[in-house]
Amino acid sequence: MGINIYDVIPLEREIERIAEDNQGEIPDELLEALVKAETKTIAQVESLVKYIRHLELGIDACKAEEDRIATVRERADKRLQNIKKYLTPYVRYCRGVEAGTFKLSIRKSSRVITADNFDEKEYMRHTPERWDVDKKKIKADIKAGKEVAGASLIEAENLQIK
Repeated sequence: MGINIYDVIPLEREIERIAEDNQGEIPDELLEALVKAETKTIAQVESLVKYIRHLELGIDACKAEEDRIATVRERADKRLQNIKKYLTPYVRYCRGVEAGTFKLSIRKSSRVITADNFDEKEYMRHTPERWDVDKKKIKADIKAGKEVAGASLIEAENLQIK
């Protein structure tokens, strides 16, 4: 069985105890075992540090790739939004468009926006992680004619492609 880095400490303690008991005299075989253990320990530590560096480089490479992919995704999303923004008025004007096997139409939707300091207790719900705004409840109440301070509905038109 090989020596690991933690075997050195008990060996050093044993040598210290023997030295105290024998007026500083230490048997040669114990000194030799200590030198072997220390040498092996240094090699193990060096090997582990090399592996740590290898893992750190891999993590850095993954982060760089994640950043690159996020940038590519953001560009594609921006292009997509620009194309939809370009097509939407035309599809709205024509009240729908058929292009080959595709059917384009406009779907109206609404979403809730709240002020940054929104804190109406009636519209707060607790999720496992934190308190959150219950936007479904706000939307239903606003549509029912109730006024919700710090919240409003935004109407939108969404391009639908089927």
